[in-house]
Amino acid sequence: MASLGPGTVRRGTVRRETVRRESGRRGTGRRWLARARRAFVVTAVAASVAGCVGMPNSGSPGTFSATPQNTTPDSDFIGAIPAGPEASWSPSQVVEGFLNASASYPVYSAIAKEYLVSSASKAWDPGWSVQVVDQVDVPGQAVMGEDRRQATVDVTGHVRASFNGTGQYVGAQQSRDGGQGGYWQARLVKVGHHWLITNPPAFRMLTQPTFAKVYKPQDLYFFDSTGEVLVPDAVFVPAGTSPASLVSNLVNALLKNPQTGWLQSETNPIPPAITEFPSGTGIDVAVDGTTATVNLTGAAVAGTSAVTREQISAQLVWTLTGQRAAPPNIEAVQLEINGKPWTPTDSPCPGIGVQSPAQKLAMYSCKNPYPAANSQAFYYIANGQAWSRCASETQVTSGSIGMVLPVFSRTSAATLSQSCKSSVLASSPAMPPPQPRGVPPLSMIAVSPDSKYAAGVSRNGNAVDVWVAGGAKPASALSMPGVTAIGWDRRDYLWVTQGDSTSVIAQAGDNKFVEIPNSFPGKLTGLSIAPDGVRVAAIVQTDSGPELQLAAIDNGAPSSASGQLTSPLRGMSVGPAVQRGANVANPIALTWYDADDLLVLDGTANGTMLWEVPVDGQPATKLPGVLSGAISITANSSQNALVVGLTGGRMEVSASLAGPWQPLGSGGQNPAFQVPVSPVTAQS
Repeated sequence: MASLGPGTVRRGTVRRETVRRESGRRGTGRRWLARARRAFVVTAVAASVAGCVGMPNSGSPGTFSATPQNTTPDSDFIGAIPAGPEASWSPSQVVEGFLNASASYPVYSAIAKEYLVSSASKAWDPGWSVQVVDQVDVPGQAVMGEDRRQATVDVTGHVRASFNGTGQYVGAQQSRDGGQGGYWQARLVKVGHHWLITNPPAFRMLTQPTFAKVYKPQDLYFFDSTGEVLVPDAVFVPAGTSPASLVSNLVNALLKNPQTGWLQSETNPIPPAITEFPSGTGIDVAVDGTTATVNLTGAAVAGTSAVTREQISAQLVWTLTGQRAAPPNIEAVQLEINGKPWTPTDSPCPGIGVQSPAQKLAMYSCKNPYPAANSQAFYYIANGQAWSRCASETQVTSGSIGMVLPVFSRTSAATLSQSCKSSVLASSPAMPPPQPRGVPPLSMIAVSPDSKYAAGVSRNGNAVDVWVAGGAKPASALSMPGVTAIGWDRRDYLWVTQGDSTSVIAQAGDNKFVEIPNSFPGKLTGLSIAPDGVRVAAIVQTDSGPELQLAAIDNGAPSSASGQLTSPLRGMSVGPAVQRGANVANPIALTWYDADDLLVLDGTANGTMLWEVPVDGQPATKLPGVLSGAISITANSSQNALVVGLTGGRMEVSASLAGPWQPLGSGGQNPAFQVPVSPVTAQS
C-alpha cells in the first residue's frame, strides 16, 4: 500500500460552502460533503479506507462527452496545493505523487501534468471521470526495464463506484462487501533526471474520504414519464471547476435520459424519468455574471412546441439554480433556440407572471419535486382508533402541538382536513372523545395528499379499508393478509406491501387491487414513496439482513394514440432496486425528509438511532441522540416537525433533526404525515 511520502500534499483549508436550498431545517448540521470540507486535511489518495461508498449496483456504463473549458476556476474553492515531482523520487513515488496531485483536478491540473511526458501532458483530460475505491495499492518497487530507464507500476484498488465524464454514475459495488477491481498499469520513462508517466488514466482513482473532499453533489432534473413533475438525479462534480465548464457539462448531461441504472426501464421504451431535450440537440453555453445563457441548436429543437420548450427550461432552471445547485452564483437562465432568445408566452405555473427572458426558479416553482407541505396534520392510531394532530415546526419549537382530533365523527364520517388553529402543551395529556363503534379497530392510517381519501389497516393486518372524505362507510374493503406498510402517491394511488409483494388500489370503490411486480429481493417491512411519485424507498429483509433500498416506479408504456395508458396500472413495475445507507446496520423504519434525503431508524442493542440517508449514494449520517424504543417515523418537509412512534403506544416529537425530542402527553403509534405534492389531475 502506498505510504504518505513525497506525493503527500501540504495541508490546506477550504472556505465553508453555503449550499442554497429552498427549504432547510434549523439545527440540522447534516451534509456529508460539507462536513468533510470543514475538516479539509487532504490525505494521500493511497490512504486506506474503512467502509464503502454505497452506490447503485446496476446499469450499463454510459458515454457522455465532457470537454471542460480552460477558464477561471471557481473562486470559492480554496484547496491544498499538491507538490510537483522531485528528481530523487522512484517510479512508485512518482505514481503516488501523480495520484495525489490529480485528486485536485481541475484546479491544480498543471501540477498533475508535471508528472507526465510532454505528449501525455497535452492530451490528458479526465473530465469528471472518477473511480471511487476503498484503497489504492501502489507497490513500493517498480518493475524495471533492462536499460533501467523504463518502468511499470501496477496500481490496483477495490472499486466502489465509477462516474463518467459528466459525473454520472456508471458502475458500482455488487454487494455489501463486494466490489470491482480497478487497475492501471502506469508506464514511466526517465527523462533527464526525472521519472515521468507516459499513459495517465482517463479517470482519477480516489478513496472515499478524498472523494468527499474534492467532489460535491449536484442534482440534474428530469421529468417523470407523464411530463408533470421533475425528478432529481444526482451527479458529482469536482470542486473548483469554473462556472462555464460546470454549466456546460451539466447541460450536456441533460441531453439524454438519466444514465443512472435504477432510473432506467428494464422492459418499457419510456423510462421512469426522461429528458425533454430532443435527440440531436447541440448546445452552446455562456456565463455572464449571475446569468447562464444556453443556446440550443439543431433542426430538432427548432421544431419543438412551446410546451416542450417550457419543460426544457424547467430542467435547465432547476439544474442550474435549484435547491442543490453547484454552479456558483447562477440565479437565472436565458434560453436561446438557434441563437434567438426564447421566453414563455404564458406562465408555466399558476399564479406566477411571466418574467424577463432571464428565467428564475420561482417561475417553475410548481415543478418542485419536493414542494411545501400541504398540511400540518399527521395521523396516527391509538387504542385501535384513528386520530390527527397538527405539528408545525413553529408549534413544536415553542413546546406546543395541535389538539387531538378524531378522524371519524360520531356518525362515522371521515374528517380529513384539520384547521390546525388550536394548540396545547406537547406534554399535556389528551382527553379525546370516543369514536363510533362502526369503524373497525385499526393498526395503521394514511391520508392521501389532497385529503380526499383515507386508508386504514385492520388491527390484525389482514384487511385494508379506504374511505372517501365525508363518507360514513368504507368505499373499498379488501381482504389483504399480512399487510406491512401502506402509502399514497401523488396520483391518489394507494400502495400496499404484503410479504415481498407490492400492490396498488387505483380507485376507491373498485374493491380491487393490482399486484405490481417489483425487484426488491425479500420481504418488505417498510415503504415510502417520494412526492415526485417516481422514487420509492423500502426496507427489505434480504438473506444478509435488513437493507434500505431505492427503486423507481415504471409507469409502463403508452398504449393509445394520445400517449396515455388505456389502463392506469397496465405495465407498471418497480425496479431495479439499489442499496442505500449501507452503513445503517439494522434499518427498521423510514420516511422521506426532502428531495435528496431519507430519515431511517436503526435498531441497535444500545437503542434506536436516527440516520439521514442521501439517496445519491453518499454514506448515511448518524444524528444526535438515542430514541429508545422508536419503531416508526414520519416527516413532511421543513415546515413540520418530526414524529416518531415508540413501543408501548408512545410518541415523541422534535422540531429539528438534532433534537431535543419531546414526549407527547397522549399515546399513539404509526404516525404518518401526508405526502407533500403539487396538485395534479387525479387519474380515473
